[in-house]
Amino acid sequence: MRRFEVPRRPIEHYSSTGVLMEFLPRVSGGDQTRVHVAHLEPGGTLGEHPTTNRQVFAVVTGEGEVRADDGPRIPIAAGQLAIWEAGEVHQSWATTAMTVVLVETTGELELPEVFTPLDG
Repeated sequence: MRRFEVPRRPIEHYSSTGVLMEFLPRVSGGDQTRVHVAHLEPGGTLGEHPTTNRQVFAVVTGEGEVRADDGPRIPIAAGQLAIWEAGEVHQSWATTAMTVVLVETTGELELPEVFTPLDG
């Protein structure tokens, strides 16, 4: 076993506020995948920007809102996730303190029937 301290820093790109991001190691070989943990303060936002790769936004604790392109702000809470495709412009807000796991990947996502769609 090896242990490491996880690097973390505030995120201010794209007019983001109230966000502390923890950066986990990159995964190499095959599909490119990165995993981060974001801690958003109440009222914090990950500002509007396009995704580089497919992105999974999985809420672990708290509540917030997410938006894709120019669509409406949609509530999201612990136990739910949003998926944005590469190039999709998106933004997220925390209405309470919120912890989110972010997965960015060039790989395909497997969404078996245990994942219940929340939209239509």
